[in-house]
Parts: sequence; structure tokens; C-alpha cells
Amino acid sequence: MFVGKNLAQLLHGAHFLDVDVEILRSLSRSLCTGHLAGKSGPELGRLLGVVSDFPTEAERQAATEEPLYMQDAQHDATAPRAADAPTPPATVCWFSAQLVNEDALEDALADADMPTLRALKSVSLAWRARARRVLCARLCARVGLPLTSNLVEVTELDLSGSRAAGRLFADAVDALRWLPSLAKVTGLGGFEVDVAALRRVASSDVSEEYEDGTQPYPMAGVRACIRGEGEAPMEVLLAACALRNGEARVPAGAFRDDTSMTSIALPAGLTSIGDDAFWGCSSMTSIELPTGLTSIGEYAFNDCSSLMSIELPAGLTSLGKGAFYGCSSMTSIQLPAGLTSLGAFAFVHCSSMMSIALPAGLTSLGSSAFASCSSMTSIELPAGLTSIGVNAFYGCSSLTSIELPAGLTSLGVSAFRGCSSLASIELPAGLTSLGNGAFEGCSSLTSIELPAGLTSIGVNAFYGCSSLTSIELPAGLTSIGVRAFSGCSSMTSIELPAGLTSLSESAFCGCSSLASIALPAGLTSIVYAD
Repeated sequence: MFVGKNLAQLLHGAHFLDVDVEILRSLSRSLCTGHLAGKSGPELGRLLGVVSDFPTEAERQAATEEPLYMQDAQHDATAPRAADAPTPPATVCWFSAQLVNEDALEDALADADMPTLRALKSVSLAWRARARRVLCARLCARVGLPLTSNLVEVTELDLSGSRAAGRLFADAVDALRWLPSLAKVTGLGGFEVDVAALRRVASSDVSEEYEDGTQPYPMAGVRACIRGEGEAPMEVLLAACALRNGEARVPAGAFRDDTSMTSIALPAGLTSIGDDAFWGCSSMTSIELPTGLTSIGEYAFNDCSSLMSIELPAGLTSLGKGAFYGCSSMTSIQLPAGLTSLGAFAFVHCSSMMSIALPAGLTSLGSSAFASCSSMTSIELPAGLTSIGVNAFYGCSSLTSIELPAGLTSLGVSAFRGCSSLASIELPAGLTSLGNGAFEGCSSLTSIELPAGLTSIGVNAFYGCSSLTSIELPAGLTSIGVRAFSGCSSMTSIELPAGLTSLSESAFCGCSSLASIALPAGLTSIVYAD
């Protein structure tokens, strides 16, 4: 079999002989597919002897990412004719010299794969026009009618090439935008989607409503628009959703309360998972996420009580509120390095979780992020963390120790409330106030060193810390809140700082081992509370 220059020479000679046109086409296609496939835009430019004539580099790069169905104005029946439409540049190398005319060029591209055609769009304006025409001719058809260059007339679309190239969802989204008359999509592994029927599927079943006031996603209606033998796979189902909603994502509430689902792999090309997408999928034990996923919506896996493990992709940058709320079988999870914040309620009631690796770039923990993670024994907080939200570790009853980062400036209300196994903790020097209920119910806490810059201790801050025997209050402390040390039944002594100006009368209520306490001379008010 001839390859490379031998094939090119054979083709060159064939043009000067009376060779059958089909043989010429076959030689042209072999030459193109054998030498173009797998090349980048710049490589193709060098191979074809073409210098890019795009006005800017940004436009050249954008050419490879434009919708598959983009038409060149020169060939679009609905567009005005451009007087200065691009024309093919003169051939300057042996390869392009073999393809004598425009028909031969486009015919040779008929077997090129989609990545190659996309790459060709960035070679030059003329090659972009060619690639556009070939792509549209391959993808778009009118049922029972010839091919068309008018996108408004396109009724049928073959997405087999998009599927093979890993662009099924992105191209399905573009189809909804660019092909207004699209009626049928094929090329889905033996399945096809009735897009015309899909448009008629109601937004939701108004006869049903969840307790939170939201309505179900019409998944049954979407399934009814898919034709083929057997049950449609997840890839086809989500492609139909993309054709309906115009988004490359798992739709919000798409599989909510689907208890039949046990294990799934989400296909490549999806960029996000919508709010409540898998809420209540209580039989699901595992799920494989695509590498291109960048965000997981609010309560996406809420109450997936059988989910034991999940690997989050490296590119994930956003984890929504309550994303894994109630995943009571999950034992561990590793968060990706690019995650900078953890939403409120992210892992509430993950009662089997024993450990979690937090990314170094994390700067804040949302409210109740790990509340009621009752099996968690330790957690390493990143050095850059500056704030811990309200109830962040509320009810982490197995947590024995935790090291707070030096840069922490804010500790939320009830941050460690109910951490009954926490024996000691060192507060960072930059902390100036201790929120209400910060260590309430930490019944194993025997000692704690308060930072020198602390000026106030909130309501119930150490309420019920029954093992706390003594505590040294910083000299700059000016106020102690209601019931701040109430129930500290093992405390035998405490010295109030000279600068204290406000003290609640119930601050030391229930401190049954505290024999006496000396009030500072500067104390100006004692607050009485119910």
C-alpha cells in the first residue's frame, strides 16, 4: 500500500491520465485522512503550506470552538454575499499541490474525523470555510430532501461523530440554538431522539410537588421521546436533556427520589450537576463523575444514604450548599486542589465519615459544613483558612483534636458545639472574639489557652464544659457573655482580668466546684438575664 509521498506522487500522476473519478477520490481521501488526522492547527498549516490570515490570534483559536453548524457567509443562503469572501491561497507545498481543485479538496475531507475538521478551521479563513461546509454536509440533513446550507431548513442531525469525539453534549446544546427546525437526532448508538416531541414536553408535572415547594423534572416525558430497543443509557438520556434544555449538564432534580439507581457513570462532556439532581437516590452506592465537571449544585446528592465513596474531578471549583447532606454511608472523600470554598451544609449528617482531606487553597468553611459528622476523629485544616462558619463542626462527637490555622480570624457561633470528645484546642493569636456557643457541650475539654488579643467571650461559649478545671483569661478581655461558663462543674478557680467592664450574672452558673471569684475593680455592670 502506498503512503506519504508515494501516494501523493501517484495522485499527482493520476490527474494527467484518464483515471476513473472514483479512483481519484479514493486516492485523495487516503492522502488526507492518512496525513491530516491527529494534527494540530499549526501542524496542519505547515503541512498544507498555508500561512494563517485570521485578523487576530484570538479569532483563530475561537474558530476551533465555534458551533459545528456555523455557516460561512459565502455559502449561507440566508446571509448576504460578501464581496471580499476568502479564497483559497496559492498552494506552496507538495501536499496541497496534489489536490488540484476545490471539489477535490472537499471530497478528500469527506472521511476526515471531527477533531481534524475542527483543527482545520484554525488554519486559515479559506480552510475554515471548507471545514464548515464539510461538517454541515455530514451532520445536517432534511428528511426526504437533499442537503441544505440553510440551517433554518435542517430537520435531521447525525451526532455519531460528536459522540466519538467526546463532544456530544456541547454539540447537542449548539443544535438547540442553531437548528430551529430540528426534528430528529440520530447517531446515538442505536437510539434516536424525537426533538419535535421533546419540545412539547411540559416543564414539570404540575400535579406533583415536593415538600420544599419544587416540582419534579419531567424525566418520564424525556424518556418517551427516545426511540430504540431496550432502556436508553445515561449518555442518551442526558443528550436528550441537553437537546431540551440547552445545557451540557445533569438537569436540576433530574433523578430526584429515583431509588432504582444503584451505580452509574456520568459520560464525558458534562460540565455541571444541577441542584437536587440525585436527591434521595438512596440505593446508589457509587457514581463516576466526568473529568470535565466543574461544579456540583446545591443538595445534588442529598440523602444518598448508600453512597459510600465518590471521586471528585481535579477541575471541580464549586461545591454547592448541602451537596452531600445526609450521605450517611460515606466514609471518606478527597476534595480537589482547586476548591477554594466549601458551601454551607456540604457534609451535614455524613455520620460514617472518618476523615477528609481539605485542599490547601481553601479559605473558608461554610455554616454547618461538617455538622453531625459523628465518626470524624480528626481533620487537618489548611494554613490559609481564615474563617470557620456557624455550626461548622457542631455535633462531631468523635473529634478528639483539631489544630486551628494561625491566620484564622473568625470562629462562628457554635462552631465546635457538641464536640464531646474534644480534649484540647489551641486558639490562634489573631482571634479577637469567641462566638456564642463556640465550645458549648465540649464535655471532655480539660484546658484551653485563650489568645492575648481576645476582647470578648460570647453567650454560652463554654456552657457545659464539665471537665474544664481552669482557664486563664487574657488581660484585654472586656466582656463575658450570658452563661459563658455555665455548667463548668469541675472549674475550681478563675481570675477575672482587671479591664473587664461587663459580666453576666449567670456567667458562672452551675460551676459547683468554684469556691470564690474576685471581681475586678473596674467592673461597671453586671448583666442579669433570664
